[in-house]
Amino acid sequence: MKDGIADGSGESDGQRTVTPHQPNANASPLSQDNVFDALASRRSRYVLTFLREADEPVDMEDLVETVATWETGKPIDLVSKEHCERVFTSLRHSQLPKLSMMGMVEYDEDDDVVVRGPHAEQVDAYLDIATSRDDNVEL
Repeated sequence: MKDGIADGSGESDGQRTVTPHQPNANASPLSQDNVFDALASRRSRYVLTFLREADEPVDMEDLVETVATWETGKPIDLVSKEHCERVFTSLRHSQLPKLSMMGMVEYDEDDDVVVRGPHAEQVDAYLDIATSRDDNVEL
């Protein structure tokens, strides 16, 4: 999956390509329970919101800094290193694997990059509502 993460193919041809975010007609629908389960975590909502706005794979460091900033409502230089480390650990070991299993993200642990998965667009309407009610999210 290393280089195929950007195009969702899982194939590695040595070059990374980025595909536009278009709905995947072949993605089977998620159950409403899965959608609500994924969106129950504020960190997961922040991940999905940030990835939706990205035009290319997102570096894990950028993702951690954005999530930490949105969680605290402070600029990154005022967020403690310990908080950023907790966010990193939580994303790597909890949120990203869960979202990946649901097909909402694709996470390459070797390169530490994340992109939207084939099921991500299925939560966009719910994400719009959650994001509009969160004053910390700055897009």
